Formats: sequence, C-alpha cells, structure tokens
Amino acid sequence: MRMLVVLGTVTVMGSGVALASAQADPKVVSRGRSLYMQHCASCHGPDGKGAGPAAPALKTPVPDLTHLPRKDGKFDADRARTFIDGTQAATAHGTRDMPVWGKVFEKAGDRKGAGAAQTDVWTLVEYLSSLQAAEGK
Repeated sequence: MRMLVVLGTVTVMGSGVALASAQADPKVVSRGRSLYMQHCASCHGPDGKGAGPAAPALKTPVPDLTHLPRKDGKFDADRARTFIDGTQAATAHGTRDMPVWGKVFEKAGDRKGAGAAQTDVWTLVEYLSSLQAAEGK
C-alpha cells in the first residue's frame, strides 16, 4: 500500500479508500462528478444547489451542497461520507430522506461489493469537496 500526503491529509492509494483533501486528484473529482450526475443531480441539481428536476416533488427541501457545514473551518468529509453512505445512523444530520447510497453502490455496476461501494462514496465526497464555495461567500 502506498501513502501520499497532500497538505497534511492522508490519501490511501490502492486500498479503495481516499480521504477528501484540499487538492484532490482531478481523475477522482471527474469520476465523482460522473457519479453525482448519475445519482444525485436529479434532486440536488447539476450545480449542487438543490434545484434538481425532482426537488419540487420532495416533501423535504433539498440542501445546497455547495455550502455544506464545516468543521474547524474545513469541509467535513467524514460527515459527508456518513450521510452519503447511510449505513451508520446520522440522526444529528436530520431525517433519512435520501437513499442509502452505500447499499445501492454495493449492488450496482460491474464493481460490486462493500469495497467498491466505499470507493464510490469517497469519490462522491471528493467531488462535493470541490463544489464548496469559498469561505465567506
């Protein structure tokens, strides 16, 4: 297993796990965008602001993913992962109105299984990190 340190954030390569970092790999962000457009944009909109075509039909307002809560002034990748994955309770984040993507990803595509699902979840987290508006906006 190779380790790559990027601005103090560790990204584990080759193990299927990647942590959101300030300088994400453009290929990972591109793959995350593809997953986002396939699974998330119908509710959150192509720009992540919560105005997707399915949003008006939902009873709970769809959150703006470009201004997610921060932890210690930085994008909270762990919080985003927990909510997207959905396999652990995230009751502090509100109701569970969106799909449990971790379970969906385990059964989807040609790379089935928990490891592939977690890779997809972290790839989405990297993409969401890239969507965050600059602090103060």
